[in-house]
Amino acid sequence: MSVPTSSLDFGSDPDDLQAIASEQRREIMAAKALDSDLDFAFNLQLQEAISASLTLHHQPSPSSTVVSESKINEDVSHFPDLLSDEILKLEQELKDKALSETEFRKLKNDLHRRIHDHNVALEISRMPEEEWEDWGDNFERPFGEGSSEGVNAEIFRVYFKGLVEKQFPEGTLLGGIGVAVCDSRDEVLFELRKPLVGNGSSRQGAEMRALVEGLNAALELELKRVTFYCDYYTIFKYVTGQWSTRRRKVSALISQVSDLQKKFTYCQPSLVARKDIKFAFKLAREAIISQVCKAAESSSSRNSYETCVICLEDTNISQIFPIDDCMHRYCFSCMKQHVEVKLLHGMLPTCPHEGCKSKLKIDSCSKFLTPRLIEIMSQRIKEASIPVTEKVYCPYPKCSALMSKSEVLEYSKSALREAARSGARNCINATVASALIAKYPGTTT
Repeated sequence: MSVPTSSLDFGSDPDDLQAIASEQRREIMAAKALDSDLDFAFNLQLQEAISASLTLHHQPSPSSTVVSESKINEDVSHFPDLLSDEILKLEQELKDKALSETEFRKLKNDLHRRIHDHNVALEISRMPEEEWEDWGDNFERPFGEGSSEGVNAEIFRVYFKGLVEKQFPEGTLLGGIGVAVCDSRDEVLFELRKPLVGNGSSRQGAEMRALVEGLNAALELELKRVTFYCDYYTIFKYVTGQWSTRRRKVSALISQVSDLQKKFTYCQPSLVARKDIKFAFKLAREAIISQVCKAAESSSSRNSYETCVICLEDTNISQIFPIDDCMHRYCFSCMKQHVEVKLLHGMLPTCPHEGCKSKLKIDSCSKFLTPRLIEIMSQRIKEASIPVTEKVYCPYPKCSALMSKSEVLEYSKSALREAARSGARNCINATVASALIAKYPGTTT
């Protein structure tokens, strides 16, 4: 039985998890072999039964044929294959996790060694000449036990930046996070750039998430004393407790920052100018640029696909319809059904996204609508544009054309000389002439 990746305790021994995953994969391969043998035996028995049944009938139907093995196997479940793929993914995740932990341990050791070397060099530079001449050749400060004291004494700097930008011409919102952890001399010890996944339309949310990433990185590096630099006045007021917010998500991030601050011996914010947010702004911009480049590469590929959120089908990007105002995206098939149902119910179609009121434009909808539906949609748009008190329908049963009073009057003036005085009106439909029954009961031509 497969164990979901999300339910595993990655705090356990990685070797044990790797052994469990390998054992599960062996069991799945054995189960697949057994399942294949059972399928073969079943198919063989089924073919024998069909052959025996055909032999009993002296006049077998010409269409009666032996069911091919390929047909029988069409509906065979591939569940063992899916389990095997999941186990392979788990094993790869465990290997990647072990590799990342090894690299991070190297990074921390290198950080402590650099700080130790700096402190030793600083101590030597402050040593008097006479003292150095007496026993300088024997001076040593071995790196090892107690070398973390310099880390605990130094105040490190955390620069963070969260950016949200609107990309044209598509108008898509892209977000990026940049974090740089530096020592007291502004030498970069660790840097992070990553795309802002999720709802990235809020600048405050992006900035707070960048700060959370920065503080988490400092904790992973086992830094005890940090100052985090902020160029956004609103965020500075939030983290210092001077302001509060009604935004639920931002408020949750503020609480998370407060909890992280308590894990440091010293952790204070500092408000600086934009130009002083060293490295972080550049890293956040690089995160956004990488998304733009990735999207461009994807769009240039002929085999680019996108999942429609309505039917959940992977659809070629050329068959995806972006709505102009809100940029929600759906496949042509779902959009056609949505628009058709709305039109047949006498409604003007809008974006199918829940709560979105963006109106669909008839020019763009012509990509997936039939001429008949385009005609109906044009009629619905015209009906919606005319106020109820101005609507007039031709009384002729075979016409019933929709018009506005002003439209009929202008048309009648050009067609009839006495229209203004007599009140006679013409239908704008050239094949029919009629009058406004509510006010002018006669019919003119």
